[in-house]
Amino acid sequence: MNMKYFLGTVSILVLLSCSDDNVEIITSTDLKGKWIEMETKSDTLTFESWDNSEIMILSRGKEIRDGNLLPKYGSGSYEYRLSEGRISLYWMLSSNSSFKDYNFKIAGNRLNIENFYSSTSKPMLTFEKLD
Repeated sequence: MNMKYFLGTVSILVLLSCSDDNVEIITSTDLKGKWIEMETKSDTLTFESWDNSEIMILSRGKEIRDGNLLPKYGSGSYEYRLSEGRISLYWMLSSNSSFKDYNFKIAGNRLNIENFYSSTSKPMLTFEKLD
């Protein structure tokens, strides 16, 4: 094989692989359903639509605090917005009504999201889609 032909072909393949056209855009439809956190196997995310808003529900179980059985911290509904590689979350039980951005990626049936509710010391959480 001619060396110039080989180098030309490799150069074209490298350039094509760097194209922005290869970026996968995640939509709310891709998220619909229930996802379970892989480390604890107890935290779940459920993605739904309510009244023209995109909602993510974090279910973490319950714990006893001050003698009362209450949902674990961070549980509840979050309004979300998607952008390339990011998810913006607003915890609807918070008095702060601003959205906060987190790193976010889906690969197959796995969802990786920056630790937004401090369930572990890990910076990223991995969820798997339940069928």
